[in-house]
Amino acid sequence: MKKILLVDDEGDLINYIASILQEEGFDVSTRLSAEEALGNLASDKPDLVISDVRMQQMDGFTMLEKMKTMKGYSNVPVIFLTAMDDRLGQQQASKLGAAAYISKPFDLDDLVGLVKKVLPPV
Repeated sequence: MKKILLVDDEGDLINYIASILQEEGFDVSTRLSAEEALGNLASDKPDLVISDVRMQQMDGFTMLEKMKTMKGYSNVPVIFLTAMDDRLGQQQASKLGAAAYISKPFDLDDLVGLVKKVLPPV
């Protein structure tokens, strides 16, 4: 079973997304901050990370930069979900090698389709 790590400081949102992705056959872990996500990568062992960009201490871009330097996690695809609907954010995500950049509010079916494209279920 493919593992997805959801990172967002909005607990209700990630719990909702997690339940939908679990129904689609994915194993989903949730973390409420980028720091928590980075600290638990070894135990979570995600095949895909879906993260907000704007979070309290560390943003999603910085988290991805740090992941790229970590042995075993540099090639894990990252999808950003964000309220930042701007070209600079999209350019930054692309520059960092993110798999996708989706603006909130988003269509849940589109997100599930993208996840299945990036990471087909087993």
